[in-house]
Amino acid sequence: MKKMKKLVSLLLALVMVMAMAVSVSATSNNYTITINNSTDGYVYTAYQIFTGDTSGTTLSNIEWGNGISQTGISAVYNKYNVSSAADVAEELEDEDDAKEFAAFIAEYLQNGIASTDQGNTYTIETSTAGYYLIENTTVPNEGGAYTSYMLKVVEDVTTSPKSDVPSLDKTVGDINDSDNTTTQGDTDSADYDIGDDVPFTLTATLPSNYADYTTYKLVFHDIMSDGLTFNEDVAVKIGGNTVAVTNYEVQSSIDGTTGETTITITFSNLKTTAAAANSSVVVTYSAELNDKASFMEENNAYLEYSNNPNQTDGSTTGNTPKDKTTVFTFTLTAYKVDSSSQPLSGAGFTLYKYDYDASTPGYVAVGTEITGATSFTWSGLDDGQYKLVETTTPAGYNTMDDLEFKIVATHTEGTVSSLTITDLAGKDLSSDFTTSTSAGTISTNITNYTGAEMPETGGIGTTLFYVIGTLLVLCAAVLLVTRKRMSSEK
Repeated sequence: MKKMKKLVSLLLALVMVMAMAVSVSATSNNYTITINNSTDGYVYTAYQIFTGDTSGTTLSNIEWGNGISQTGISAVYNKYNVSSAADVAEELEDEDDAKEFAAFIAEYLQNGIASTDQGNTYTIETSTAGYYLIENTTVPNEGGAYTSYMLKVVEDVTTSPKSDVPSLDKTVGDINDSDNTTTQGDTDSADYDIGDDVPFTLTATLPSNYADYTTYKLVFHDIMSDGLTFNEDVAVKIGGNTVAVTNYEVQSSIDGTTGETTITITFSNLKTTAAAANSSVVVTYSAELNDKASFMEENNAYLEYSNNPNQTDGSTTGNTPKDKTTVFTFTLTAYKVDSSSQPLSGAGFTLYKYDYDASTPGYVAVGTEITGATSFTWSGLDDGQYKLVETTTPAGYNTMDDLEFKIVATHTEGTVSSLTITDLAGKDLSSDFTTSTSAGTISTNITNYTGAEMPETGGIGTTLFYVIGTLLVLCAAVLLVTRKRMSSEK
């Protein structure tokens, strides 16, 4: 009786640790194990570890089942220095013992009965009562994890396996350097100038069954397009505390064909840190938006993680789905035309951007003056406040007034939803600018007008002086004659 109680304790411990929501139905000669899991791609396998005599829902006279090999039974006897299945049960006194037993016999399993997929459920049919070790022997390529738990099968059984996997959230900080506003770590898109450092954050949330693992491998994989240059400034925190670099390894490589940079941050055993179930592992780093950058630069990341708590070395791993961020950069083109909207050469322009973070906040030139063209293009711009200055004026034309404006953009991952130009007071200037949200382009016409002509000496100006002088003389003569007549009449 004592041995039987030990065995029941063992099985209950395994059930509590490895499975949840177990229910049974009426007794029959054939038994169905129903596993609730709406995720496709799993294969569950049942191995009969113990068998015995059934009486109602009671299993007595416990013996070894056919799901464990004779080699495995011998190995168990050697491990625990016992000689029967009941003796093994007596050696297993708590949950840790139960987990160790399940992990130990995993390599000695045989005669498994595989599940069939029934949509939102998986079913296993067996004709023999007993205690079965249920393992999912196949998991989905992305987002899967292994489980292993013991079920008492003397009736039809329905169970929902307790399995959990980590999640990954990749974000990018969005900084407007014209007004010093920052959105850090909680967005999936941003816009930047070429030459800016772009801050990225990777947040892994560990599974609820993290404690079930002896060794836990966790690898952050991050793939950047060729318009981003890794700054090699990785930092890691767990629970707000910085993790020593001795706990992880950072590697990066550049694909010679695509130019993509792949970064890996590897924890060969996260158990060497203070990480716990459901805690967050936060990785930060930055990358420069380089001169290869196009309108839209993507950055994909995923987690590789230990997904089999029954393995002591954590070597079997799964991957999370990829999470993406997008960095946008815009292009401005100004077309120089005359009053007839015809291209006008001879001008030069300099674009300035208002920089709040400069040593003295104010306008800073974006590159150097552009000359020798009738269209002027500046690539790699983000949102913010700008000033376009005609620094060289075509001969015979008036210099344009400085044009101050703001680029205002809203976007999400992979999409710019609006791209507008306003004056400094926020008035929409769409009548003067043309924008494209699909290409990230902004364009406008800059019109020059000829200068006002002064009168030339000896020309019409001289004639005007003669005409005006003659009129003045005639007026004076008329006035003199009129006064004389008035005097004589008196």
